[in-house]
Amino acid sequence: MIDHAALYLATPDDLTAALAPVAGQPLAFRVIAAAVRAGARRVAVPARLRPTEVGAAVAASARARAAVAWLEPGARLPPGPLLLLPAAALAPPAGLAALRAAGPGAVLAASTREGAPVLVADAALAAALAPALAEGTPLGDDLDRALKSRDVRAVAEGWYVLARDARGVAEAEARLYAALGSPIDTRLDVVLHRRLSFHVTRAAVWLGVTPNAISVASFLVGLVAVWCFWRASQASALAGLLVYVAAVVLDHADGEVARLTLTESRLGEWLDVIADNLVHALVVLAMGVSAQAAVGAGVWLGVLGAVGILASAAVAKWWPDAGGALADMGSRDGFYVMLVLFIAARELLPAALPWLMVLVALGSHAYWVARFAWVLLRGR
Repeated sequence: MIDHAALYLATPDDLTAALAPVAGQPLAFRVIAAAVRAGARRVAVPARLRPTEVGAAVAASARARAAVAWLEPGARLPPGPLLLLPAAALAPPAGLAALRAAGPGAVLAASTREGAPVLVADAALAAALAPALAEGTPLGDDLDRALKSRDVRAVAEGWYVLARDARGVAEAEARLYAALGSPIDTRLDVVLHRRLSFHVTRAAVWLGVTPNAISVASFLVGLVAVWCFWRASQASALAGLLVYVAAVVLDHADGEVARLTLTESRLGEWLDVIADNLVHALVVLAMGVSAQAAVGAGVWLGVLGAVGILASAAVAKWWPDAGGALADMGSRDGFYVMLVLFIAARELLPAALPWLMVLVALGSHAYWVARFAWVLLRGR
């Protein structure tokens, strides 16, 4: 597995292209971030880029700072094969990871026609190119000759965008935003939350708003939704549903901003988990209070349901995901169904509210109990 990568300039114009803003950060920083996400432990970058916006972006990301080695003229590279990345072109982390696994001689198939290939240089080629890499000298012609004189293996994993003009920059940005989803996204996440969070994320990156600040905002908006459901009228319950949607959109945006800026952190992860689940628990408690106010029963069921949500969150955090139907039990889509049923019962059949709270309480505990049982059975 190849652990070291290096950015290079294919043409003299690539120094300018590498500074073009893509989703609020210089293109060269996007290349660095892709390499880090692909598993590269060290990314060598020509020191010519350090006084630019690229250096500022690296300095703002702890993960980037830890990975980047600035190449001063005359600097030596570690011996061995090297993943070479054009500073003016972008490829997905999955494609770069496939190249790392393929080893020396592997080249990203989509990059072979543009004069700025993404490839794994063997130790001899990496040593021969090291002085030019450190100087920031254009390497396009050298790599073109190397590809023609060596046996190479094309890896057809992922896309490739050369971003030397406005069209290329726009395509690279579109590719980045399209890849921001999560493997656990539900259908509702895809058709609603991600479409709205895209705009929030775009604005946050341009304005320099941190992921943790967005997490706090999501929590505060979620508390407004709780207030709307507390002793809810029909109007306030409907408003609470819309405010809850806004909180969820912000909850999606914080992770998107973290991934775009390479600023994920343990603090951010815990802040997101705690805020998200605390809002859900308080919404269920507020529903119980509303049921109690409407028909004289339900508050303790709300308390029980809130405890179940927190227990489920703890189990989901500390034990591996079961996947499949069990994972679907804890999806946000189910929470929406619960809110819609609550609003409908509040308006059409208030007497059914305590029975709905019984189902909510049982459902919140059924998830963590089933998951606990799954973990125990799997461990046998």
